[in-house]
Amino acid sequence: MKVLVGMVLAAAASGALAATRLEDLVVKPNPAVSEVEIAVTVNRGQFDKQSCDVFVTPEEGAAPTRIPFLVGEERTKTVRHTYKKNGAYTVKAAASSGCTGTRSVSLVVGAVATAEATAVGGMAPQAGCPAGWYVVPESVQGTRYSCRPNLPAQALRCEAGTSYFAEGGVIGCR
Repeated sequence: MKVLVGMVLAAAASGALAATRLEDLVVKPNPAVSEVEIAVTVNRGQFDKQSCDVFVTPEEGAAPTRIPFLVGEERTKTVRHTYKKNGAYTVKAAASSGCTGTRSVSLVVGAVATAEATAVGGMAPQAGCPAGWYVVPESVQGTRYSCRPNLPAQALRCEAGTSYFAEGGVIGCR
């Protein structure tokens, strides 16, 4: 009995029993024309068996959208939002009711990006990263930005004798 209690305490201390937490918030495309897809990802502890809500606020003054994560559901869920005006926005996500954490992403919509580009060098910015990639929010500086690959929410299932890898924007089994 003492050994079993010790193992449970060790697992809890190592984080295996950690509560569900808000892991990631991604807005695509960014910079945007008007409609965006907002993806929210949660990470559950190994033994976490409770539901969780994440509230996404796409812009100041907007009513938050509730995204429920029930036990056994996928880790990433998306919602769409259409901006009525061009400008700079901050998308916020706040975990509640069974999970923890907050995240925010800066977003530029429409003419603000074009105006910044014209002021900097006379060229309009690209509409965003190519399919399968997303703009790194903290990298946006006028017309300059960096893109990263959208890695899958879960590792690929590799055949016997190989294991999953993700390096430099490349994923696979080796």
